[in-house]
Amino acid sequence: MFIPLGTDRYKRRPIVVTYTLIALNLGVFAATELLLKNNPDLARRWLSWATLAPGSSGWWTYLSYAFLHAGYGHIIFNMLALWVFGPDVEDRLGRIGFGLLYLAGAAGAGGAQALLDKSSVVGASGAIAATIGAFLVFFPYVRVRTLVFFIIIGMFHITAWWYIAFAIAMDLFGMARGGGNTAYLAHLGGYALGAGASLLLLAFKIVPREPYDLFTIGRQAARRRAFKAAHTAARPAPVERKAREPEVKRPDGPAAKARLRAQEQLSAGDTAGAAAAYLEMRGQPDGAKLPPLGRRQLYEIANHLFEVGDHTNAADAYRQLLDAYATDPEAPRVLLMLGLINARFLNDPTEAKRSLLACRDRLAGEDERALAKDLLEEIG
Repeated sequence: MFIPLGTDRYKRRPIVVTYTLIALNLGVFAATELLLKNNPDLARRWLSWATLAPGSSGWWTYLSYAFLHAGYGHIIFNMLALWVFGPDVEDRLGRIGFGLLYLAGAAGAGGAQALLDKSSVVGASGAIAATIGAFLVFFPYVRVRTLVFFIIIGMFHITAWWYIAFAIAMDLFGMARGGGNTAYLAHLGGYALGAGASLLLLAFKIVPREPYDLFTIGRQAARRRAFKAAHTAARPAPVERKAREPEVKRPDGPAAKARLRAQEQLSAGDTAGAAAAYLEMRGQPDGAKLPPLGRRQLYEIANHLFEVGDHTNAADAYRQLLDAYATDPEAPRVLLMLGLINARFLNDPTEAKRSLLACRDRLAGEDERALAKDLLEEIG
């Protein structure tokens, strides 16, 4: 069992809609339980009126069903998930935007369930799945504090990408086994609606993009592939070595060998392997004395370290890039990344402010300038 307890993301505004939705769900559940004890006939009429029963219930049930729950376990786990994932999505979309996403998630998930399964359904799971789908798009590398009961018991920080992928896989597995009393189709419909809507909002710039959301990561990956393809196409044909030409001496020492390995693996498209070799080089006593890697090589390695959550080493790689290539066109963006890492992950507001002030007026993109402004407001 994997129980989410919170995330490590800083919130920029007070959370209102998420906690209001939790209160509404708990209030409706408590009122229904009291009604079942004191007036069962009225309770049954109320539940019949509000439950989504495809083909026989009214249009309003595509929203009302999301405020009903079938027992204490059902509502506790749903509200816990909303309490963990809702605040970050509300913080990103704003109160109105998040409220609309939640209600659209409820309606869309109910529609998916009704289209493919005629069983009656209750619960906020579909709306919460839409929230989690949006969380995956906006914050794929945020860490989720998770209480794990699986062979071992303990608290772990799991990257959102892996946590949510596991949850979706469990829903697919449950649906393949027959579903039982769980509306797996509503869950999957909610995930798809939340993720799809969030990608569209980012694509049309209705919601500002950030360097670590799924849309921007995808664009960066496409750019890297295009760059590698162009680099490969422009690479000159190898020159045949003459018999009398002396063999070029390979670098000596563990740091130099690690540096060469990083370059070779980048050329082969293995960014993860290159990053590991780079860290090995930096860990050697003579690693700092070697010439720096190329600007594009350092940039790819630093981006990869950031994407996998190794923020300390990512910051070190970005700093090395700035030290070696201070006039590079990417320098303002590198300074922005350093400001972001120090502000939100390394808890160093002084260094973050220094980097952000240095790049604020040099950033070309509107999204990047907005992010720099938000970060400066966060650290004060």
